[in-house]
Amino acid sequence: MHISKEDEHTLAVKGIDLSKFVAQLHRFTQETKPIKLERPCTPSDGIVKLSATECLRLQQLFESQGRKKRLQKFVPASGAASRMFKHLHNYNPIKVSDLTEEFILRFDNFPFLDALSNVMEKEGQALDKEIDLNNWSLIFDFILSKRGLYYDSQLKGMVLFHKYKDGSRTAFEEHLYEAAAYAKQENGECHIHFTLANQNIHSVSYFLQNVAQKMPYEHFEISYSIQSENTDTIALNKENEPVRDSEGKFLFRPAGHGALIHNLQQLDADIIFIKNIDNVTTEEQRGDADFYKKTLAGLLIELKVNINRYLINLKDGNGSLLEQALEFVQLWFQPGLPIGMDRDTVRQYAIHRLARPLRICGMVKNEGEPGGGPFWVMSTEGMISKQIVEKTQVDLNDIHQAKILSAATHFNPVDIICNFKDVNGKNYNLENFVDHSTGFISEKFHEGQVIKALELPGLWNGAMALWNTVFVEVPISTFSPVKTVNDLLRTGHQ
Repeated sequence: MHISKEDEHTLAVKGIDLSKFVAQLHRFTQETKPIKLERPCTPSDGIVKLSATECLRLQQLFESQGRKKRLQKFVPASGAASRMFKHLHNYNPIKVSDLTEEFILRFDNFPFLDALSNVMEKEGQALDKEIDLNNWSLIFDFILSKRGLYYDSQLKGMVLFHKYKDGSRTAFEEHLYEAAAYAKQENGECHIHFTLANQNIHSVSYFLQNVAQKMPYEHFEISYSIQSENTDTIALNKENEPVRDSEGKFLFRPAGHGALIHNLQQLDADIIFIKNIDNVTTEEQRGDADFYKKTLAGLLIELKVNINRYLINLKDGNGSLLEQALEFVQLWFQPGLPIGMDRDTVRQYAIHRLARPLRICGMVKNEGEPGGGPFWVMSTEGMISKQIVEKTQVDLNDIHQAKILSAATHFNPVDIICNFKDVNGKNYNLENFVDHSTGFISEKFHEGQVIKALELPGLWNGAMALWNTVFVEVPISTFSPVKTVNDLLRTGHQ
């Protein structure tokens, strides 16, 4: 493969040096491979099940100690709402899909009706009249198109999710109200960070600035970042040669949410709450979600205190707590011990296992929702560890692997509380804890040809594969996802 001076310039503009480009090609053709599942994590094997007393103790620990720390909420929010309304695009009054029929029959329960009525009125249309006429094609057009709510091109965070007596709230707004409940520091500050596409930052920041001003009892510090172009990955053809666009330049594509590990790296906080943009419930029903956020954060504080205590002891050469440290590692993070090592080598092993980012992940019982699940996974080095695994990471042609995947009892609703500071309070380099082999290759269609696209390891999958991980069972009431607009009809959104 020949790389011209112009190619090098294209790479330089995107902030990709030649060695990184070559590494991408290598991952495409050699490194990326299916993950090897050992067995599902269950409440008796890999998932912690806290008692009510333990939950209360940890929640109180967070309230007494956590509020004094720097807290931040991290929300990947660049997703579009178009997929939520996909079934409305294909509306056919002769043959109505089940989703569309439910949407029509329960239309009065959606939170955006007042807004829809207002935009239709401005166009000389009356929503009530069109409902009586059964003119759903027109109503759907006003929901989706630019002359109406424009939800077909809107960010999911800007869709009205919940209706209250004083008006309706978007998903963005609900995240602010939620953050005020568990991510407010002792000094009254509430830090929240959204990742967005560059073209949306101005409009979203203007919108949320106005929302925050209406909440005078909180002091919000809202920040934003975009997925950097230097995380884009090259597209390849079926011969594994780089694809070029109509101008002869390399074709790059965004590499999925795994690229956001670099955005996460830039945050400076002791406790970071990670949650998806569409996973919010109404204020009246948020009790469980708030309580368990504090509970998991309390557990993170407790584990981090022990980690630092052991690291200080082990690094000063004393090692008097080595046996305790090893028991701690085996109990919470890494079962088993290396065999045939002298005491100093074992001490170095314990340091190696403890000196890494920490995440506490809430797990709910699997009730058929899409999402990654908790599994024991065998690494390329022959060590078993706890991982969140997506279906796309598994070789489904392997009957044994497919059977393990289907046996999962829980799944991850992206309910993660994390800390990635070392014992000296400095951020770990998160790139050092990514398992690059867990990226995957998908096929796309571009200008008449099939291309291969490399997806980086997912943010809470391979991008955090080498973190210390604890799975904790939380109730399903803490999870209220919105994948289609009809999900707004669920109890958690009414």
